[in-house]
Amino acid sequence: MDQDIKIQLFEFYDLLEYTLSFKFREKWKNLYSGKMIKLFQLKLLHSFKASKPIKRKSLVNYLTTKGKYSKEVIEDFFSSIDIDLYRPFIS
Repeated sequence: MDQDIKIQLFEFYDLLEYTLSFKFREKWKNLYSGKMIKLFQLKLLHSFKASKPIKRKSLVNYLTTKGKYSKEVIEDFFSSIDIDLYRPFIS
């Protein structure tokens, strides 16, 4: 396996591990709802277990219906965490 790919995989793994952590939730819960952060983490975890990537639109729909959050708040959260870093897992 190419060394660059290994590095990218480890960096992505570290990002996902941090995103699912209590530390991530604590960092964002004061700016956004703690419930929204937990729902986001649960959706990521569910996708890992199912071995399926998440479509951004599906994630937005999930957070708007399950958590009753506005699309603007969700998009602001995505911007804050730089959701593009999660590609290709979240597309």
